[in-house]
Amino acid sequence: MPYTITQHPLVEADLYQIGELISDYAGLRIGESKIDGITAFITRLSDFPNIGSVRSDLYPGLRAVPASEKAVVCFTVNDEAESVFVLCVSYGGANWQERVRERG
Repeated sequence: MPYTITQHPLVEADLYQIGELISDYAGLRIGESKIDGITAFITRLSDFPNIGSVRSDLYPGLRAVPASEKAVVCFTVNDEAESVFVLCVSYGGANWQERVRERG
């Protein structure tokens, strides 16, 4: 049974900023394509939530997994509730660890 995915309220802002960054140097079509790839990865977490290594040193139960080449998706999994919570999305070497600390 697929897990439910919820997101931190600032994840949409993360995706918007990533799209703007990529669109500025590679064009709108490529920026939109990259966001589509990241969003598709997040959607697939509903079927395969327990991927990646747990990084509890940063946040309890945190998983940080590469997505769509240069992106990192940070999330937690609650197996009892069959849910995934996406904490943040980062791109191109941005400091995702700090973003996790700020939002946690």
